[in-house]
Amino acid sequence: MSDERYVGEQYLAANPSWHEEDSAWKAGRICELLRRAGAASTATVADVGCGAGGVLRELQGCLPAASLSGYDIAPVAIERAQRHANERLSFHCEDITRAGKTFDLLLCIDVFEHVEDPFAFLRAIRPLAPRVVFNIPLEIHVAGVLINHQLWTRRQFGHLHYYTAAIAFETLRECGYEVVAHAYPSRLLDHPRSASDWIFWLPRKIGSWIDPELSARIWGGTSLLVLAGRAAQ
Repeated sequence: MSDERYVGEQYLAANPSWHEEDSAWKAGRICELLRRAGAASTATVADVGCGAGGVLRELQGCLPAASLSGYDIAPVAIERAQRHANERLSFHCEDITRAGKTFDLLLCIDVFEHVEDPFAFLRAIRPLAPRVVFNIPLEIHVAGVLINHQLWTRRQFGHLHYYTAAIAFETLRECGYEVVAHAYPSRLLDHPRSASDWIFWLPRKIGSWIDPELSARIWGGTSLLVLAGRAAQ
């Protein structure tokens, strides 16, 4: 079962920081998208698969009136996240689809590529909030296929499904969502760290100016950030 990777310590062993170093950057991109879509005013926010809670902690500054809740099935992640808890920020070690709660806004940041049945998952969270922010790594790209990048992300991060922007949009549509706004953020462009980040920085940067979706299909290093609502029935 894919859940065992997170409930146990396999994921922690491979990713000791639980990606907290990217929290401020992710929160900044989410805030930009919400403000651009006129959706930054919200009362209740929940993060599905919140990990160590860094993204919600950073979002408190951009959503000063909101009550924020983080949900994750990984006990070790929630134990870490509790360090950030305060009167407006709480964390819960449980499956959000069984919590019996609804929210104004849901965050699903780098999550459904880990889930064995993403279609069932996306349909299950749809009733929980009228708006959802998704971040989806775009891992089907020419450079990645040449170096077998998808196998590495499967072993390192537990990614079970891989997307281009077109496939991600179509998956959301098939699961009853309607895209309100989207962007193509790239941590590798904004904050390159490794040698490979720097090697591909210039072609990715030029590609992002010309056509960010096409650049993502060629060079990778990009995510699809989406604000979606429920599609009309």
